[in-house]
Amino acid sequence: MIEDAAKPPSQSNECNMDATPKRPVHDQQIFGYIRNISSVCQYLEERINYALQQSAALVAAPRKISISGVLNASLLGRIDKKIKAQFAAIEKLFTLDAGELDWGSCEITSIELLWDQLRESLDSALASDDSAEQHFKPILNNLDSIVFQCQSLTLSPRVNDILCNLRVGQPLDMDFAFSDAFPKDPKLCQRLIDELAQQSYVLNGGVVDTEQHIVYRTALTRRGQWMSIWRLLVFILLGLLLPFVLAFAGRVLPSWQFFQPSDFNLLLDNYVVILLGSGAHFAIAALKAAKAQSRPSFQALYDWVLWVHIRETKIFTGIAYIWTGYLLLSFGIHGLSWSSAFFAGYSIDSVTELFLGRFEATAAAETKLLTKT
Repeated sequence: MIEDAAKPPSQSNECNMDATPKRPVHDQQIFGYIRNISSVCQYLEERINYALQQSAALVAAPRKISISGVLNASLLGRIDKKIKAQFAAIEKLFTLDAGELDWGSCEITSIELLWDQLRESLDSALASDDSAEQHFKPILNNLDSIVFQCQSLTLSPRVNDILCNLRVGQPLDMDFAFSDAFPKDPKLCQRLIDELAQQSYVLNGGVVDTEQHIVYRTALTRRGQWMSIWRLLVFILLGLLLPFVLAFAGRVLPSWQFFQPSDFNLLLDNYVVILLGSGAHFAIAALKAAKAQSRPSFQALYDWVLWVHIRETKIFTGIAYIWTGYLLLSFGIHGLSWSSAFFAGYSIDSVTELFLGRFEATAAAETKLLTKT
């Protein structure tokens, strides 16, 4: 479950103009208590793993002594006291705010019961004759489960806080930003990302790519997202100046011998067909990606406006690459047929790399000749 999905919109986290998060005080309090529970459980996980590593090479009796030395009664007492204090604070908050009670009572009760069971299992494991590792495996699994439940409840407001500080289109690497807070089980980590993607309404200006574990910053309004489309259309139309410049440059530069005004229509046709080829490549790639997708993820086919919006900078770069390929093809292959232009556009990356490689080889040879003279 993701926290804001069960709350009315007025309680969701929002970014104002100075990127300061707005969140009700009770939300801030309960999220803090839940994160404290998660942090304490992660600390206990680390201590158990450390104790097991330290005693791995020992036999039964010394192993028990070694583990008990790390997981001593004083440490476990402090941990249990800290956890119980968070649950008590949450219960007090529930009595003050019915909205918080309605939102999180079931999940908090589940976490509390799981902690009580875990605490009893830990006492039993420490009291066993050998304190073998298999006694602690279910305890570690339960700790990871508590961490997962806590992060499931509190992840989206933390993501919103970070998104407020990102520019539109900038990616938030979830593995990098939350590696210390996520559970150790990769499947539980993936589930957290999937939950966030399933309930994207809780994100203010963000869209989740579950495959890459990335959240992209987006404009808060649909109008702002459409502005990316208009900018790209203007950028593409500016490319129509290329065939015009190539065809009529001779009127400004008398030594220009590459093209004549009579070549304008062919140059223009080639530019349009190369764009169509590149568009066909994008469409087919989007269809293949959507067909191969086994679970919900953000794909261009599902919301192409938003997809273009978050990748606006990369698309600008791609169009500039198409321009480069068009110029290289125009100078390298005179009288390019429409079919050749279409498939050149479809494979524009490879074509551009090929011509750039040839250009670099020619430039190196010419430079070598110059240095010999």
